[in-house]
Amino acid sequence: MTSTSTIVRNAVGGTAHATTTPATYKVTHPATGDVPHEVERSTAADLKRAIDTAHAALPAWSKTPLADRKAVLLKAAALLEDSSSGWADKLVKANLAEQSCTPWWASAQIHAVEGALKTLVASADEALEEKIVTEGAATFKIGREPYGVCLAIAAWNAVAILTMRAITTPLLAGNTVVLKTSEMAPLSQTHAAELLYAAGLPHDALVVVHVATPDAAELTPVLVGDKRIRHVNFTGSTRVGSIIAGLAGQHLKPSLMELGGKAPTLILPDADIETAASHILFGAFMNAGQICMSTERIIVPASKHDALVAALRSSWDTVKVKQPRALFQSASGERVNRLFDDAISKGAKPILDQAGKAPSTAFFEPTIIGPVDPSMALYTEESFGPIAVVVTVPDSGRSDDAVIDEMVAIANDTDYGLSAGVWGKDLARAEKVARRMESGAVHVNGPTPADPPMIPHGGWKSSGWGRFNGVEGIRSFTQTRSIELSAAPQPMPLNVFEL
Repeated sequence: MTSTSTIVRNAVGGTAHATTTPATYKVTHPATGDVPHEVERSTAADLKRAIDTAHAALPAWSKTPLADRKAVLLKAAALLEDSSSGWADKLVKANLAEQSCTPWWASAQIHAVEGALKTLVASADEALEEKIVTEGAATFKIGREPYGVCLAIAAWNAVAILTMRAITTPLLAGNTVVLKTSEMAPLSQTHAAELLYAAGLPHDALVVVHVATPDAAELTPVLVGDKRIRHVNFTGSTRVGSIIAGLAGQHLKPSLMELGGKAPTLILPDADIETAASHILFGAFMNAGQICMSTERIIVPASKHDALVAALRSSWDTVKVKQPRALFQSASGERVNRLFDDAISKGAKPILDQAGKAPSTAFFEPTIIGPVDPSMALYTEESFGPIAVVVTVPDSGRSDDAVIDEMVAIANDTDYGLSAGVWGKDLARAEKVARRMESGAVHVNGPTPADPPMIPHGGWKSSGWGRFNGVEGIRSFTQTRSIELSAAPQPMPLNVFEL
């Protein structure tokens, strides 16, 4: 275990500001126990200063031509693509220092961000263009305007992707932003802001503040409740999201919530089971299952169960290195182990060979178990770990339609609705099934963790509301204003007031 004296500071108005108190908190790597750096603990006064700065920057940034705002994002993408700039390496190193993700996952995020920034820029003109409507002699101009100062809170699990979309989308729409970092990834998120500064973003248009976990209950209401904060976007757990959404609601502030999931994958009777198996494993185990769109439930007709299990095992056997994956903290591993033990105690069995005993409670071995039924907590609770369950549907003597009806009912029997998958060779039928899913995204013959940057992304039910990505994502950070132009106004009859 190692420790460092490096301190990650708030970034407000162009410099790394010291907070009003010398207090810090430590970031601890979940797998190694190393402490790569300490982080300033903001106070209410620090948060006020940050909001002051972003609010003062709003008039200039909101009036900055859209072409110039787009240029900042394109420059950021170019810096990431240019290996000589060092920015991609800087973000990857910070991610690996703070999180137990694989180097592949850290690097893949950088490539995803490059494409997402370009797609966002390509969507801006359509998203923000003014519409003209005529009604009689009047002309109405309907425009989209920024909200003002936006609060952004993004999760740690795909830190580059989630942070960049949380801050660049409102910035492109003309808002200024206060970024409250995740306690688990403050350096990674600070570097994301610094990348935009290097790309030409005014330092006061985006400010960064750090809040320690013990202070969150006291200080988050300070941020959300400030009257100058006009919009809130949050990506994270449904539990925390419900708290932040409640605070926003108390102050009548619009919000965008991208929350948890319990993604189902339906194996229809005509599915290509061998191909589906590889997609299921990818969707369940990527980033140790710590993705809100991770495949968590595999719903299959009973007659296809054995073939699916065989395909899953065969696909998993092609993985040469199988090892427990570190989750982001011990409590996460304990939660997943609790869900696993509960299901096993009630009759479920592991489908995949386990890799060996995990070295600590922060680890969990990737696995799939089944059959799982509603008596087991894992049937309904989001695991947010490398585990998926198989749910079988009786099909002997039943029509395909009846079996599919039950499969859809099981898939929708959840509070969540972020992503889902449907596997079937008959695309017309698979699409009809997809349209019955209570989910913001449904992937036919594809993995559930899929979030193309041009496609609106967000959830139904307890998975949240609002959308990131593309045209709809940009519009989520704007409010409409209509202006009526009457070239030949006529006197208004006042005899309507006569009794």
